[in-house]
Amino acid sequence: MIISFVGTSDSGKTTLLTSLIPKLIKKGLRVAVVKHHAHGDFEIDKEGKDSWKLYRAGADVLISSPVKMAFIKRNDRDDLDYVYERYLKNDYDLVLTEGFSRAGKDRIVVVKKAEDVEKFVHGKVLAVVCDEDVEGYKHFRRDEVDKIAEFIFSLVKGNADWW
Repeated sequence: MIISFVGTSDSGKTTLLTSLIPKLIKKGLRVAVVKHHAHGDFEIDKEGKDSWKLYRAGADVLISSPVKMAFIKRNDRDDLDYVYERYLKNDYDLVLTEGFSRAGKDRIVVVKKAEDVEKFVHGKVLAVVCDEDVEGYKHFRRDEVDKIAEFIFSLVKGNADWW
């Protein structure tokens, strides 16, 4: 299952996700996050390191240690479905995205102002997180992290009774 967290800049998406993830993991879910970076290139490697040199020489590079790994791969697609099918589908119960607002995936919209919700309805809106009242959608306040985690867990387990 993929759930995208979308919303205005500085709306609290990352803060909400960092609070939700430990709760979802504690419930037994295997969780991955795909952070969309729509503004071009980014670096996770350090200039001058061997992996940086190998990538600059033309190779895709996987860095592995006993506790984590990173794959630095050239990419000509900004396609969430491709990433999910290729890298995430078989290993995780839940893939959360931060961003990908135009991908059309089921979403939780995080906004500061209720009027901003309509900018993010390019997919099925599962819920809205906003400290203002929001009409027409399942709604949570920012501090209702436990309730949001329970809601997401019920979606993953197919127990959602709000449909």
